[in-house]
Order: sequence, then structure tokens, then C-alpha cells
Amino acid sequence: MKKLESHEIAAEFEPASRLDSNPASTGRLQARGIDALEELKQRLLQQTASDRTDSATLTCLRRAAEEAASLAWTTAFPLLVMPELFSEKAAEACVRSQRQRDIWRRSLGLTGLDD
Repeated sequence: MKKLESHEIAAEFEPASRLDSNPASTGRLQARGIDALEELKQRLLQQTASDRTDSATLTCLRRAAEEAASLAWTTAFPLLVMPELFSEKAAEACVRSQRQRDIWRRSLGLTGLDD
């Protein structure tokens, strides 16, 4: 029977690995991502708000844009999901704003303040 010999081999690694992250470059990439998301948010908000004149609705749309951007940022592809998230949030905001306006009008009738 042949005796097996143990050979110790030292692992060698390249000094600079592609997986090493440079905090400065990571910060710049993140800042560019935030800037791009902010630009997309503003563009979507302007497109949606262009035909609205009611300040309450505009406020609700701005809030919806902020919520959508916040949620989008938590995903792996924020710029990809932002338009759909904003669309959903904006639709909810418009419905909520209309409902609040209707409640306000009805309450004026009940209180007699609509004279």
C-alpha cells in the first residue's frame, strides 16, 4: 500500500480584488442614484400635476411622490419601479382628496355655513 503524503499549499490571492468596495466610489454611485430618483420623481409629479389646480390635490400628489420614492429606494431597482409606485400612490391620493372634498361639502350643508 502506498502512503499518501500531505502537501500544504498556500493560497495566493491578487492584491486588488474586484469585490473590494471603495467607500468613496460607493458613495458617489449612491448619490447619483438618489439624484436620478429625485429627477424622475419631479418629472412624474409635474406630468401628473399639470392638469390639477386644487391645492389640496397637489399637496396629496406631492406626498404620494415622496412615499413612492421612499418605497422605490428600498428596492433593488428604484428607477424601474418608481413610475408604477407613483401611479398607484397618485391614484390613491386623488381618490382620497376627492373624498375629503365631498365630506367637507356635506359638512358645510349640515352646519349651515354654506350661505
